Amino acid sequence: MIPARKKYLIFILSILYLFIGIDIPGQDSHNGYWLPVTDTLRIFLIYAELTNDPDDPGIFNGWKAGALPPDPGFLFDHRLLPGEEPEGMISKYYYQASFGKYIVLADYYPEIVSIDYSKVIGRGFNQVLDKIADTNADDIITRHGYSINSGDFDLITTSIYGSPKEKKPDLMIDMVMVIWRVNSKMTRHLSAGFCVPGRKMYAMKDMKGMNSYSSFVNKDYRHYSIIRHEFSHMLLGGNNFHTGGSGAGTKTFMSSAGGYAMLSSFNKSAPVYCAFDRRRLGWKHSDNRFQISARDPVSGEEINADLVYLQDFHHGSNEFILRDFVQTGDVIRIELPYLQAFSNKVQKQWLWLENHQKIEGNIDHEKDTRKGLYAYIQVGKEILSGLGTYGGNCNYTWPVSAFGNYDFRIDEEAKESMISNDLSNPFTGYNNLIYGAYDLKDRDGLIYRDELFLAKNLKVNGEYPDSSVFNIGTYPLFGTSMDAFQPGGKIGIDRNPVAVPVMTYQTSSSVRARPRAPTAIDNRTIHLNGISVEFTEQLADGSIKLKIRWDDRSVEKNVRWCGDIYLHEELTLEKSARILLDQGITPQKPMDPLEFNGQVVFTDSTRFTLTGGSGIRMKRRSKIIVDNNSTLILDPGSIIDIDRGAKLIITESGNLIIHPEAKITGKGKIIFMNGSSEDQDSVFRSQSRSGFSKY
Repeated sequence: MIPARKKYLIFILSILYLFIGIDIPGQDSHNGYWLPVTDTLRIFLIYAELTNDPDDPGIFNGWKAGALPPDPGFLFDHRLLPGEEPEGMISKYYYQASFGKYIVLADYYPEIVSIDYSKVIGRGFNQVLDKIADTNADDIITRHGYSINSGDFDLITTSIYGSPKEKKPDLMIDMVMVIWRVNSKMTRHLSAGFCVPGRKMYAMKDMKGMNSYSSFVNKDYRHYSIIRHEFSHMLLGGNNFHTGGSGAGTKTFMSSAGGYAMLSSFNKSAPVYCAFDRRRLGWKHSDNRFQISARDPVSGEEINADLVYLQDFHHGSNEFILRDFVQTGDVIRIELPYLQAFSNKVQKQWLWLENHQKIEGNIDHEKDTRKGLYAYIQVGKEILSGLGTYGGNCNYTWPVSAFGNYDFRIDEEAKESMISNDLSNPFTGYNNLIYGAYDLKDRDGLIYRDELFLAKNLKVNGEYPDSSVFNIGTYPLFGTSMDAFQPGGKIGIDRNPVAVPVMTYQTSSSVRARPRAPTAIDNRTIHLNGISVEFTEQLADGSIKLKIRWDDRSVEKNVRWCGDIYLHEELTLEKSARILLDQGITPQKPMDPLEFNGQVVFTDSTRFTLTGGSGIRMKRRSKIIVDNNSTLILDPGSIIDIDRGAKLIITESGNLIIHPEAKITGKGKIIFMNGSSEDQDSVFRSQSRSGFSKY
């Protein structure tokens, strides 16, 4: 069950328009999907209720039956004069997100509209309009004196999806929004609703109709997440733009990836927008030249921070300053390499880095999280104009938590997940912000879309973390103090997490559609690289100094690697460090599971392939252990150089495949283990030993 602080289950009443990514020539995401994303919009807001509704709580958080909410202007400002800051939560949200370029206002009908439950047809929206429009007055005047007939709610002319919107009236109310105190004809949940990106020809006095309309049940009138979410559809796109939480639409991943975004839903970690949203809508700070930019730590000048692997840094340094993201828009994006090494159909991925300082007055991460560096990966969704602008799958961002990735063990009865250091899995594991996919219901060897595990609590190495320190006393999916990277934190080849591509698996929008094989756009491999991101310093003004490297290919710590892994470069295994190739147990496919150690695992055996031209230098006392049905493969032109005292160990359940044109050099040892002590001293002597084969 969702905890009280997150119990506003977003039961989205889906509209057909929102399911479809519509391609129209000339589209541009900077125009907005249906509504504009710049200038001023004023919404005609109506508070309503169903009297005699069997679901009526009578009063909830001060909103009494038969009355307007205690603070009917809590959600929206009705005007914003030059130099003023908005106070309404929805107005503030879009004002801050757009750096003041988009002003969303509303004013409300001065009385609550009451309709008897027994007389309601459908969901009651049209009857609310009937009751207001059928008055004897020539005009409709809202609480602060705005007029329907005079065009106070008719500021724009909208157009087809993604096309330019004109700043002129068209005798259509721009948006009508009804917020219900109670309406069980729509939902019995505390919060639910929809926005429709389409015209409704319904005469309201001198107005011919409305360009868009919406209806929400919001028993707690101060709760704004559902309204923010559904309104954001009007700007970003349909259900296939859901991300940062569960949502309808064909998913990029098997699991639901949490996090934060304008179109995040109930299992989000924060209400704040992300840099992907700002880029898509063209919301750039007026001081910036670049949409994706950071600052030079020496000169303070702006830097183009949309980075490609191995590029020269434009400012002559690999150090960057990120100021607070909400206030400045500073962000770094790095395109992850080698995704299309084997197919140009595989979707590209990017690592995003943002500094969130939770400055008072800003809508940002909430109390359970902490200030610091936040990271996530974008998959696809790169088209901003032309055909494909509104296409693609939902859940296209994957949170990169400083907590790290692990093979979680779950306890369904206790609703707990458990991790241990020995099951660190930086490549294919889950982190605390992942609503993980498991075979939960029928144990039928298939994982359906709705088989997701929500942990109420978390154990680390057998113990509950101190919730007063880490804020993970309950439901870690909703964000903890361990999500953000702190000074000294690092993303790198021998850390957890790592800057490598994430595994994707397109998952049908149908809850119980039979799982299928991955599609051509899915990434099913882990490509190693030399990217590292190190949080070197927290400055007094809240800014973060980062060091980014392309050549950080040294493994200095013990690591456990799982997945289908490819090395394209030269890697150094430092003294006394160890690489363990092991069987992962985190689900990476919804069908055809393996049997491993008495359990069913929905992933393949680990394969580590050294491609042509790549190599590993194993320094003294270092080890590579190939275990649990894992395979180490040396392609033609690859090499492993084993220093004296270093060991390449192939267990009795491991495999080593060496192409004749590959090389293993050095004075170290290859050890084939088959249970007898004498074989642990084997050194290159037998090509027929268990686990050693040739093409």
